Amino acid sequence: MEHASLVIDQSRNPYWNLAVEEALLESVCRGYRRRVVRVWINRESVVIGRGLKACEEVNCREAERLGIPIVRRTSGGGAVYHDGGNLNITLIEGTQGRIGVDEAYRRGLGLVVSALRIMGLEPWIENGNDVVVTGWKVSGTAVHVKACAYLFHSTMLVESDMDTLKRVIKPRMDRVLRGEVTPAKYNPGNLSDIAGITLGDAISSVLQAATRKWILEPQGLERWELEYSTKLYKEKYTSAEWNLRG
Repeated sequence: MEHASLVIDQSRNPYWNLAVEEALLESVCRGYRRRVVRVWINRESVVIGRGLKACEEVNCREAERLGIPIVRRTSGGGAVYHDGGNLNITLIEGTQGRIGVDEAYRRGLGLVVSALRIMGLEPWIENGNDVVVTGWKVSGTAVHVKACAYLFHSTMLVESDMDTLKRVIKPRMDRVLRGEVTPAKYNPGNLSDIAGITLGDAISSVLQAATRKWILEPQGLERWELEYSTKLYKEKYTSAEWNLRG
């Protein structure tokens, strides 16, 4: 069985956490790590895809009124709401050459689906990257693929504040009407409401799913990773030019 670095973060700063993700991806690309499994939680924030216009899927005025920052990630996709009841899961793996986006999703979604099955649920995939349970979208996912590695990350709604989520995220029903996506994409649901799952249950199940695939080695950030994360945090992820462009 192959090994994976397990990084469980205590920081809930969304700018920092996204900087760490990019630093860990670079670390894998440089061969310092073979594989990373990361479990983390952000404080209240809206995280948007690399190419998304800042206010396209976000009610920017409401987010500003509530003091909720908008932070841009390095992967593609739409907007997701983060808070203390939302669990984030990251998988980074080195590759021999660039793999396809579909393959990156297949590998990452396998971990999420396995964790949900350990919780006693029967999830399925809609729209290529949405994880659905009993009609509710419980996890959104995105990937960033490079020639040396891929990064897959997902949100897992466990005990999130649905009222705030619906106030700051705009459902793109025009996409549903055009048949581009199913209604499930804009029908979020908490695992706590669906099946009484707690945040602790979710974390335990993710780690159990990962241990079925790899030998997990708990590790913190190496000095180089910490320094690079700090640079990205200061120069990129806290920059309005990066976060609010478009």
